[in-house]
Order: sequence, then structure tokens, then C-alpha cells
Amino acid sequence: MAVLFGLIFMAYPAICEDAEQTETNVIGEVEMISESDVSEEMDELRGSDIKVQKADQYLAEKGFVPNEEITKDNFFGLKQSYAGLKDGMETEGTYELLIQEYSNTDSENAAAVGRTVVRVADGNMSEYTFVLEAPKTNVSQIAEYYVAESAGELEIMAANSWWTCMLGQLPVIGEECASGLETCASENSSIVGYLGCIATNCGEGFAKSSVCCSCDCNNWCEWAYGCCHM
Repeated sequence: MAVLFGLIFMAYPAICEDAEQTETNVIGEVEMISESDVSEEMDELRGSDIKVQKADQYLAEKGFVPNEEITKDNFFGLKQSYAGLKDGMETEGTYELLIQEYSNTDSENAAAVGRTVVRVADGNMSEYTFVLEAPKTNVSQIAEYYVAESAGELEIMAANSWWTCMLGQLPVIGEECASGLETCASENSSIVGYLGCIATNCGEGFAKSSVCCSCDCNNWCEWAYGCCHM
């Protein structure tokens, strides 16, 4: 079951100043995906998606295992759907963010695997699979890695990407959102719990920031999602 998070009229100039927007009338409906559904989707991806498998393997080699208990500290997800006009044509798009916590009792770090997907009706899509690590004593100090393709092989590479972009966007939403970046760290020892807390403080702005931080600045996603990329 996905829970309605809010209706958003997509007007991105304040958040995505660098995007060249096609004039469009777009309404986005944001849904918070239930922890059980995120768990199910991540299980399916570990069985079928080579990039998620690579991220899982990377953490397994460091002694981490996926947290399976269905709690808000272990799973976070959101989905946003769009319908509107682009160049006079009706078109649709969807965005999805999934994150699962991993644990290692012998490590001083917390860790999580995440995936974003941007899709539009004509079949174009862009996905980003990433790993987040942070000290358990201060989960705001997140290091981001992503699954990259190089010479036909998959590699885990350090990144200043989705999360770096989010850090640039969230403070401009408002004081409560900006303060949540620090206060949520003192209230959580898991990365997923930290991100969920920030999302609560930031409201619909978290979803809008995540969407435009995930668009790769190609016109096919930029028309609806905006682009404040990475």
C-alpha cells in the first residue's frame, strides 16, 4: 500500500534554477511507499538487477547484510507520477526512490543501498544505483558511492551525486527542513531512519528535490522533473 504524500504542482525554478523548462502544465502525485513494499521490491532487485547485486556484494564483502525487519529505520521509498503536455503532446512519467538499510555489528559504520529510476511513457529511462555509508555516531556524515559501468565491468565508485545534490537543495526549502539535516542525525543511528526523518521535516520539498536531483538533464526527463543535477 502506498500512502498519499501530497499533490504537487510542479514549478521548479526555486529548486532547479539551472533547468531549461519546456512550458507544461504538470501535476505530480507523490506517494510514500510502505516499508513492506520497499522490502519486496529490493528483494526482487537483488535477484534480477546486476547493479543492485553489485552494491549488495560490495557491502557483503565488508560484512554487511540487508536489514529485513519491516521498520521505518530499515526501508524508505517514494514514487511520483506525472501527466502533462510537452511540445503540445500528452505524455507521462514516473519517478521512484527505494532505500534499504544494511547492518554489521562489528562495524562503526551504518550503510544502505538505494536506487532511483526515472521513466517516461515513450520508454526512455534512467536509473542510478548507489551505496551510502556513514558513522553510526553521526549518520549525517554520509559518503556516497555508485555502481558504474567501465569497460563492460561494474565497479563501485566514490560519488558526489544524488546525496550531494540533495544537500544543496534541501536547505533552500525552509528553516525546518534545513535544521532537520542536523537534528535528525542526533535522533537516528540508521541512514534510512535519518533520511526518513529529513523527509518528514521537509515535506513535499524532499520529493521534489529528489526528483530533480535524479534527472540526468536530458530533455525527456527535464520537461517534468526539472534538473538540479549532481
